[in-house]
Amino acid sequence: MKMHPLVFASILLISDLALNFTSSRILKFLGIDLLFFSSWLSGIKYGILDGFIISLALLLGHSIVHINKNKFILFSLPAQFSAVILGYFLGESGFLKSLLVYQLINTGLMVVLGGIGPLFLIFLLTNTAFNIILYKIWVLVF
Repeated sequence: MKMHPLVFASILLISDLALNFTSSRILKFLGIDLLFFSSWLSGIKYGILDGFIISLALLLGHSIVHINKNKFILFSLPAQFSAVILGYFLGESGFLKSLLVYQLINTGLMVVLGGIGPLFLIFLLTNTAFNIILYKIWVLVF
């Protein structure tokens, strides 16, 4: 039975917010979030339109939690949408390709915004590793 997109989005949003509050208090840097994985999975499960809506809701929630970094977060919208589209067209087997494209788009956006530096490199490594771990758990459980 397929979960309604609103229920799915609510679970993801609550999970992302809890993860962000926890990681921002304990780890003090970004990179451990559900933005890529949720957008990618939404594209697979619900298609492009619902995936975009879910992705946008998560992006807005994420930017509220990290208000001092929301310029960078909100400008990652093209990366989020690429995850939805690639999830839809490539499916689960396209995870690594989707993650690579997502990170390349994010890196390009950070170059344009002047956000490249040591903190972004930490974000990139942490975020990539976290998403690979999430994917491996996803494959084992589902």
